[in-house]
Amino acid sequence: MSGLLEILLPYTGYLALLLRVVVGATLMIHGYPKLKSPDQGANWMKSMGMPGSTALLAGILEFFGGLFLVVGLIVPVIALFFAIQFLSIVLMKKIKMKAEYVSTSKPSYEIDVTYLLLSLVVVVLGSGVLAIDKLIGF
Repeated sequence: MSGLLEILLPYTGYLALLLRVVVGATLMIHGYPKLKSPDQGANWMKSMGMPGSTALLAGILEFFGGLFLVVGLIVPVIALFFAIQFLSIVLMKKIKMKAEYVSTSKPSYEIDVTYLLLSLVVVVLGSGVLAIDKLIGF
């Protein structure tokens, strides 16, 4: 292997740090409204034929799981939970909602696939540097 990737290999821990913090912070922002207004999220889930409690569970995972990613606590486990969540969302949108991968006029799931792939990358890379995982030997 040569080129740009070879040059970046010594910085993998820092790249993992950047990725987990950005993904974690974004998911915290995404999950906060579900915790702030659980009834609204429950009604939205019910409108899609899902149990209303799934919105609260998703909000808990997104907010607190995102926080765990930001501080670097049990990162591979949390990232695996996110991968499962986003795989479920992709399947629900594709099968149940008949969504297209990319669409400007109806539901789409390209961002969900992106988060699924980012979660899998975090599972593989781990917490990187500056993580509680490193302090506790995880």
